[in-house]
Amino acid sequence: MLRLKDKLGTRAVPTGEVRLDDTPAIAVGDAGVPGLARMMTLVVVTRLHNAAAAAGGMRRGLEYALSHAANRRVAGGVLADNPLHRATLGGLAVDAAGAYALAAHAFTLLGADPTGDELRLVAPLAKLTTGRLAVASASEYLEAFGGAGYVEDTGIPRLLRDAQVLPIWEGTTNVLSIDVLRALATGAGARPLLHRAEIAADAAVTRLPDVAEAVIAATRRLAVDVETAAADPRNSRVVAGARELALRLGNTLTAALLLEHAAWATDRGDDRPALLATLWTLRRLGGADVSADLHTHFDQLI
Repeated sequence: MLRLKDKLGTRAVPTGEVRLDDTPAIAVGDAGVPGLARMMTLVVVTRLHNAAAAAGGMRRGLEYALSHAANRRVAGGVLADNPLHRATLGGLAVDAAGAYALAAHAFTLLGADPTGDELRLVAPLAKLTTGRLAVASASEYLEAFGGAGYVEDTGIPRLLRDAQVLPIWEGTTNVLSIDVLRALATGAGARPLLHRAEIAADAAVTRLPDVAEAVIAATRRLAVDVETAAADPRNSRVVAGARELALRLGNTLTAALLLEHAAWATDRGDDRPALLATLWTLRRLGGADVSADLHTHFDQLI
């Protein structure tokens, strides 16, 4: 053991550097075949676990913030009754639901076909989308506690320190965005994703017309941009826009997944998933200000 690394976060999981001298080893593959391709099978799995950790951490932080808001009194009233704070926490609840839907979908694909074209694209999308959501959410959770959120003995700063690794482990956002370009140019590319979004939007036209319109518009724009990227993934303009394209793909897929769940749940008398799908889609794909709705439907969202 050469050293243990002094990391920003995830200190409960020690990371060290080791040197192996005269250590027996067993080949796990043909030495004449590039090892990266073999390793990527495992990387897909670890990327999905990273997405699950992001989704779980977001919900954990939200529970902390909700409990604090329910007990904290500000200006003569309970913080949880403040419209602005309700809108803030409501938005975090929507993001947590979106992250969970995306991570769960990726694991479903893993169970169905670990080497399939659809998972090849969804794995990096799930990891990069949830990783960035987790860091943004963790920062909001600290802010929700005010000064106490910045003090180590509360344990709250650890949420942010631990979350920061999620866009780094198993490939940074930029590395994953380039991997998305490679996935777009091979196999089925983005066709399964775009098809899923189209079907989800068509099914929502009657019940959620505004949401369906936003998904359809986003899908049409993506279809054009994906075709351009897949045709020449090494083009400098394509590479420069890889991050934005990947995040748009991740957000659109998440909207489709939330809409699928909404359709299933509404038929069973549960309207919360439709509300989550609506607010995610209008904000992430339509660029709408949904703050008033987040406040109004706060109790249902959380």
